[in-house]
Amino acid sequence: MAVFVLGAKAVIAVLLVAAGGAKLADLTGFAEAVRLFAPHRVRRPLLRGVAVGVAVGEIAAGAASLSSPALRWLNLLILVIGCGFVAVSVAGFVWHRDRACRCFGALSKRTFNVAGIGRAAAVAAAAALATVPVRPSLLQLSLAGRLALLAGAMLIVGAAWTAAIAVAAGRSSAGRDFGRDSAARWA
Repeated sequence: MAVFVLGAKAVIAVLLVAAGGAKLADLTGFAEAVRLFAPHRVRRPLLRGVAVGVAVGEIAAGAASLSSPALRWLNLLILVIGCGFVAVSVAGFVWHRDRACRCFGALSKRTFNVAGIGRAAAVAAAAALATVPVRPSLLQLSLAGRLALLAGAMLIVGAAWTAAIAVAAGRSSAGRDFGRDSAARWA
């Protein structure tokens, strides 16, 4: 059972870190998704601030969970975050069906739909599994081990950020290239 608990903990931590890094690369797009849940009069700088806060919060929670797996209160916080994902997915489905959720920034074209609710529920279920206690000896990490896991988390942030930038650039250049290629074919 411990393998499943620790596996769920690691998967959720890496997922949070990657999602946060991808959101940081697409703050404008993610701020537009945040706008869907904000009152109409909220200004762009505040939406961008909320987007930054969510992204950095996901990175911090994921990195902390990855490097400090013995902290039970952190497991509960990750579960609350997972339940928040479900709440946002359901609300998005009810009020903004088929609009982009930007949950992984530019890396994903996913929308608020039934499948998204299912994915969010799976994340929450994995977060719930990660709260099951395991033998303390399985969670002991040295300072060097914790620092290595934090460094790994930052590498994941960097990789997700870079991938999101590249995907966004590819999508925007693909549209321009398509138009040029089409015009050249018909000339």
